[in-house]
Amino acid sequence: MTAAPTPAPRCATEPEKVIVEIVGAVETHLLPATIEAVLLATVKSRPARRHLAQALHQCPDLLTSGHPAGPRTIEKLISALRGHGAVHLKAPQCARCGAQRPLEARMGELRICLYCSGRRAAAAKPCVICGSKGFAVRDREGKPRCASHPPDPGRDVLGELVERIAQVATDLPGPAITDAVVSVARTRHPQLRLLWAMEDHPGLLTGTGAAGPASTQRLIQALQDRGATGLALARCSVCKRSTALTHVHDGMRCCRTCHSAMRPETCSRCGRSRPVAGRCLEGKPLCQGCRRADPLNHDTCSQCGTTAHVIARTEAGAICPRCYQLPTALCTLCGRTRPCLGARTDHARCMSCTTQARPPRQCSRCGDIKRIDYRGPAGEALCKPCGAPRPCSRCHKLRHIHRRTPQGERLCTTCWRKHPDAQRPCTNCATIERLHHHGLCHRCAAHRRLTTILGGPDQTVPPALQPVLHAMLRTPPATLLRSLLPYRSTHTLLTQLAALPGPVTHTALDHLTPAKAVKALRAQLVAAGALPDRDEHLATLEKWLTKTLARVPSPHDRLILRSYATFTHLRRLRRLTHNKKITYGQITGVKHEIANSVRLTEWLHQHHTTLAHCTQDHLDAWLAEGPAHRNLVRAFLKYTARRHHTAPLHTPLPPTDFTLNFIAQDRRWAMVQRLIHDETLHIVDRTAGLLTLLYAQPASRLTQLTTNHLTHNGHTTHLTLGTTPTTLPPPLDHLIHQLTHHKGHAATPHTDPQWLFPGGHTGHPLSPTHLNHRLKTIGIPPKLSRHTALIDIASQLPAPLITHLLGYHPHTAALWQHHTTHPNPTYATHLHHRHTTPTNPFRTP
Repeated sequence: MTAAPTPAPRCATEPEKVIVEIVGAVETHLLPATIEAVLLATVKSRPARRHLAQALHQCPDLLTSGHPAGPRTIEKLISALRGHGAVHLKAPQCARCGAQRPLEARMGELRICLYCSGRRAAAAKPCVICGSKGFAVRDREGKPRCASHPPDPGRDVLGELVERIAQVATDLPGPAITDAVVSVARTRHPQLRLLWAMEDHPGLLTGTGAAGPASTQRLIQALQDRGATGLALARCSVCKRSTALTHVHDGMRCCRTCHSAMRPETCSRCGRSRPVAGRCLEGKPLCQGCRRADPLNHDTCSQCGTTAHVIARTEAGAICPRCYQLPTALCTLCGRTRPCLGARTDHARCMSCTTQARPPRQCSRCGDIKRIDYRGPAGEALCKPCGAPRPCSRCHKLRHIHRRTPQGERLCTTCWRKHPDAQRPCTNCATIERLHHHGLCHRCAAHRRLTTILGGPDQTVPPALQPVLHAMLRTPPATLLRSLLPYRSTHTLLTQLAALPGPVTHTALDHLTPAKAVKALRAQLVAAGALPDRDEHLATLEKWLTKTLARVPSPHDRLILRSYATFTHLRRLRRLTHNKKITYGQITGVKHEIANSVRLTEWLHQHHTTLAHCTQDHLDAWLAEGPAHRNLVRAFLKYTARRHHTAPLHTPLPPTDFTLNFIAQDRRWAMVQRLIHDETLHIVDRTAGLLTLLYAQPASRLTQLTTNHLTHNGHTTHLTLGTTPTTLPPPLDHLIHQLTHHKGHAATPHTDPQWLFPGGHTGHPLSPTHLNHRLKTIGIPPKLSRHTALIDIASQLPAPLITHLLGYHPHTAALWQHHTTHPNPTYATHLHHRHTTPTNPFRTP
C-alpha cells in the first residue's frame, strides 16, 4: 500500500498569512491588510516570500533582535513597515562592524555590509607589486593592485579611448564621444578596461562586443543615442540573438537563456538533465516543466478563479496562462496588428510568425527536417507527429497531456473535458460547465465578445445595434464564439457595422462585405424580427440587372432592355412573391435570357448597328457564331417586334429534352433499396433521394417543405405535396420523423413551422442547387430520376390525380400523360424494364 504524500507546511502553501501573523504579533496596532499590502509591494516573488516565512517561523526574534541572519528580505520588510508606523521592529546590524547599513553581502550564515565585505576582499587579495592589503583594482592579467600601484600609470586613458572611438564613429565630434564615454565609465579603471578590450578586439564596436566587458553594450547605445552610425550592438555568442548579454561563457558574453542551457542539472522530479528553472522546498533543482507543475508554485487567477501556474501578475492579481492575453502591437515580420511577443520592444513578433520563424531541424525519431515542437526524455528533438506523448492518468493511453489536476494528474484532452475539475461555475452567471476563458461560460464569453466588437472598449452597444446584438445571441454560444475570432469574416462585418452612423437596414447591409457573412447576418436579423423579410433571390436579380444592363453600349437599346426586364420579368416575379418565394431556377432562367440579349446588343454594336436596324441576316449570323442557348433571345425579340422596336425576326425554338432523359427502372429501384437500407448515408440525402425517386419531386419543391406539410394521426404519416395529403409508406415515414428531430433543426432557433431541410443560414432552407449536388454526390441524378419516376406514375394515375397528389400543374400532368399513352421509340425499352423489375417495396397491394 502506497503511503500518502506528506502535506506541505504552511510556510510553503500560505507564506503571506504566516508572515502577517508573525508581524502582527509584534506590531499589534498595524492592521493585517496593511501588513499584507506592504509585504506584497516589498517582496514580490512568491519563492522569496516562502523563504522569508520559513526564516521567520524558525526564528521570530529576527524582527526585533537586530540579529544579521536570514534572507535580506527581512531587512527590506522591516524598513518598509517602519515607514508605515511600525515601532517595535529593529533593522539587522552588520555582523562585522555592528552598524545598521544595507547588508548586501554574506559572511557564512550572517550578513555584513559592503564596506566590511570590501575589507575582507582586500585582505584576501594582496597587491602583486608591494604585497599590501589595500586591494583597489586588477591589472590586464587579472592580478590585484593597490591604490599606490595602478596599472598603466601616466597613460591618458580617456584621450586614447576617444581617439579610437572617433576612428569608427567618424560622424560624431570629439566632445560628444567624450560625453558618451563618461556617461558609461566615470572613473579611470572602467575606462581602462574598455581601452584594453578595444586594443584586443578592434571590431568591438562593430559587432564583436560580446568579447568585451559589460559596459561595451552601454557605450555603443550611448554613442548611437548621440547620432553615431556604423556601430552594431553585440549579439549573444551562442544563439546569435540581439538581446541583453548578462552572463559570460568561455570568455564571451551570452544571454541568460544560453547560460542556463549550458549549465544543466538533474531535475529532482523527472530525473532529466535540464536547465534549472527553480528549486523545491529542500533546495533541489527543478526544470521548467516540473516547476510549473508543482502545486506550490500555483496561485489563484484573479480573472477565472482557477488555481494554476501564474504567467503574469497585474495590479488586480495573478493571471493564469488561459486568461493571459499578449499585448497588441505591430508585428515586425507580417506587418499586422496582432497580439505579439516583445510588444514593447522594436522587434515585436506575433505568435504565428514566431512559430514559423523557428528554424527546422532533423527529428530524432522520424529523421525528417521539420519544425521541432517537443523534446524527448534526453532532450532529443521531436517534431509534432513524433512528439512526446505520455500516459494519461485516467485512460492510461499515450496522449499529449492537455492539463494537470491540482493533485498533479496528467490528463489528455478527452479525459480533461470529462473531469469534474473542468466543470466550474461561471463568475458571471454561476452556470457550471467547462468554461471558455476569463472565468466565463460560453454564453457569457460570447456576450462580452460581441458587446466589445459592437460597443467598443466600454462595451456600450448603441441603440441602433441592439437588434443586431439580440439576433446574434440567438446563435449557439460555441458557434458564435468561433465566428467572432479576429480573422473570421463575421468579425470583419460587425466591425464595419459598428462604424455605421444610422440603423441597420437591408440597404445598409447591401453595401457591406464580405458577401457570405452579410447573407448570414441578414438571415439572422430577419429570423429575429429585426429586419423585414424580403425575397433575396429577387433582390439579387435586381442588383444583377443594374450591373448587367450597364454593359449595353447604346442608351436607346439599354432603355428597351430595361423596360423588357422590368415589365415582363420583374412584374411577374413580384406578383409571385405575394404567395410564395421565388426559386433559384426562376432567377437563373431570367438571367440567361437577359444575358444573351445583352450579348446580342454588344455584337450589334461591334458591327456598327443597333436593335432598330437589326436584320434577319444579322440575327442568323450571331446565332450561327455561338452556342445553342443563344436562341433564348426569342422572347425578347418577340417583345421588341410587338412594340415596333425591331422588325419581325425569326428565332428557332430552344431544344427540349422533355421525355428523352431517363434511367433504367431496375437502376431506379436499386437506388431506392440502397437509400432504405444504407444507414451510413446522411438522413437528409436518404429522405430527399426517396422523395425524388418515388414522388418525382424537384429540389426546388423539396426545400420549401416545412413541418406544416406533415400530419400524423398516430398510425400513419401524411405529406402534403399538392392539395391532397399523400400517405407515406412505413420506411419513408420513419425517415421523415427522424429528419424533423435531426440536430440541424436543434441548431436553428425555434420557429414554427420549421424547414424539413434547413439550410446553413438562420430561417432559410437548404439551397436547391446544394441539395441537387448532394444527391449527385451519392450517385443519384436528380433530373433523370425525377423524369423516370414521373413517367412511371403517369402510366398508372390520371392527370388530375397527379396534380392533387404531387402538386404538378394540370398542363404538365396532362403532357406527361400524353407522352405515356403515346411513347416515343425509346420508351418501349423503359416499359419493358418496368414489367421485368422486382415489385415496388413502397407500393401497397
